[in-house]
Amino acid sequence: MMVKGWLRGVGVVAALVLLSACSNGPSLPEPAELGDITESQSMTSHWQVDVGKGAAQHALPLQPLLYKGVVYTAAHSGEVSAVDATTGKLLWQVALPQQISAGLGRVEDKLLVATANGELHMLQISDGSPVWSVATSSEVLAVPQASAGMVLVQAIDGRITAYGQTGETVLWSYASDLPNLTLRGTSTPVVDGGVSYAGFANGKLLAFDNQQGAVIWQQRISAPQGRSDMERLVDIDGPLQLVDGILYVAGYQGNLTAVEALTGKVLWQQSVSSYTAPSIYGGQVFVVTDKSSVMAYDRQAGTELWRNDAFLHRGLSQIVASDSALMVLDSLGYAHLLDVATGVAVGRYKLGHSGAGIGFVRHGDDVYVLGQDASLSRLSLN
Repeated sequence: MMVKGWLRGVGVVAALVLLSACSNGPSLPEPAELGDITESQSMTSHWQVDVGKGAAQHALPLQPLLYKGVVYTAAHSGEVSAVDATTGKLLWQVALPQQISAGLGRVEDKLLVATANGELHMLQISDGSPVWSVATSSEVLAVPQASAGMVLVQAIDGRITAYGQTGETVLWSYASDLPNLTLRGTSTPVVDGGVSYAGFANGKLLAFDNQQGAVIWQQRISAPQGRSDMERLVDIDGPLQLVDGILYVAGYQGNLTAVEALTGKVLWQQSVSSYTAPSIYGGQVFVVTDKSSVMAYDRQAGTELWRNDAFLHRGLSQIVASDSALMVLDSLGYAHLLDVATGVAVGRYKLGHSGAGIGFVRHGDDVYVLGQDASLSRLSLN
């Protein structure tokens, strides 16, 4: 049995509801009410533009891409768009015949996007015209990655495949063992020179040689515990983060772990359950737990620095970190600013759309947010 959770922020809760719908199972926890705050930071909204239609019942890894002053987006309904980053003007838009499940990746002057029917598409970045498409092993729920001569795709069947940049050749492929029950999501791999790193639903992190696909090392991030399949979920679903030769990875019902990329050695580990990617900024690692607590850890030692439980069950996104503040989005349509040193809320902004951000990209003080409803917004931290 495979169940993959709908919303990144509340995916496990949704899975619980599905599994218990016919058996009077647990009800959804109520999201925490927002309390009064002393605002010392603010945000400005410059523009908002619709780039398609979103997925009503689940969020997807549809990551906007900023390149040479243009924001590129993919919408669940099939549209791929180019938007001027300064003005919000739509430069071009094409509609694929299938719904989009993951994107956007980039290789040179090409875009990469995956569709729900199990296809990988390469498009021209100049106008969205098709270059090639290839069938994948199953639906892809991870942003396609690329390096010199290679496009890397991780699918929900536990298989990671390296294609040549013409799409005609499979360079190598690796299939992991899938547990009976998994969340609906796949960790986005990291390609770094001649090595790729990927996390899997069995709680393992692997490093691959990009030439042959040979496993260089593997490390268990989280070990299954408990008797039921639900208790034994240990998916690595958030994108991996590689900073200064160290991989930071978080798993559901598992651990937040810092791993030496060269050897796979665990440098430190903390018991944290999360299905979003950790954010690394300066000397700190920030992570959102599965219950939407926000936590900060020392990047070198892994010791806990602070914790904020004010947003429980509000379906928080990954954290956007900057010098002035941390920004996190919730599934009820609010953006929250937190003090970097203490985690105290110092600002709040009601977005012009509902639902947490599917993805975002930051450039200086600007953050481009792609909402669950396929609206793209440009926000600035003041």
